Amino acid sequence: MSGPGAAVYAQLAGIVLFWGANWPLMKLALSDIGPLTFCLLRFAGAAAVLALLSRVLRFPLVPQRGERWPLALVGLLQIAGMLDLSSIGLRVVPPGRAAVLAYTMQMWALPLGVLLAGERFTRGRVIGAFLTFAGVLIFFNPALLDWSDPAVLTGNGLLLACALSWALGATVYRRRGQRHGGWRTPFWTQTFWQIAVSALATAPLALAAEHARPIHWTPALGGVLAFNWVIATGLCFWWWAKSLTAMPAAQAGQIICLVPVTALLLSAVFMGEPLTIGVLAAVALIGAGILTTMRAR
Repeated sequence: MSGPGAAVYAQLAGIVLFWGANWPLMKLALSDIGPLTFCLLRFAGAAAVLALLSRVLRFPLVPQRGERWPLALVGLLQIAGMLDLSSIGLRVVPPGRAAVLAYTMQMWALPLGVLLAGERFTRGRVIGAFLTFAGVLIFFNPALLDWSDPAVLTGNGLLLACALSWALGATVYRRRGQRHGGWRTPFWTQTFWQIAVSALATAPLALAAEHARPIHWTPALGGVLAFNWVIATGLCFWWWAKSLTAMPAAQAGQIICLVPVTALLLSAVFMGEPLTIGVLAAVALIGAGILTTMRAR
């Protein structure tokens, strides 16, 4: 059997570029809109795009019976929880740093997998977790983080919390799939359902917390929202699904680990985010930890 073709690697490269670029773009958009309101519009628009896509790809919008509530819980954790928390944290944290902290998800997934999904500690996964944790410690040292600023501490903490929520959602997804011999609901239906549930959950939060904050409708905000609806969600998820039909998820996941590095570099070039020795050391450790975890068996 031949390996993945050039088109698959080109699609994965596109995902890395577009998802990496989305962190600085979201930072730009949050100057015109509240973070929860932005997430609400992002989810609603993405759900609308997927609903239109369902007419072309002919997939149902409602999951199989018995899988609706489990998939809703997964969506609340790894989409609503992850993106809501990261968007709030992104208001005060540079986008490159924010992306790197969000992708520490693999570190949290190790103990959660052992506790909830019956997985085992392996040498590779433990080494990966310790490398990632060491990188996080460097990120939080006083030379890189202003411990006297509560907003900065809260923002960085929320980004770690978003990684934890993402990891918990992924663990719940794996555990449910293992116990029932896999999911019967098609991939695209799962994605639509999780995004739609996330929109419904975020709506009252945005209304309660940001009802008095006006939205400044600018071309930049409209462009970022459109990018999230069509490119970062519709196109990239389609590419991701196609890549998983051509290569193992672990192999594709190793390539996706380049997303936070791309976000950091783009933020440094276009938004002036500083690349100090400490930041680069933390990124190197976290990147090595993520890659080691992804390669571990």
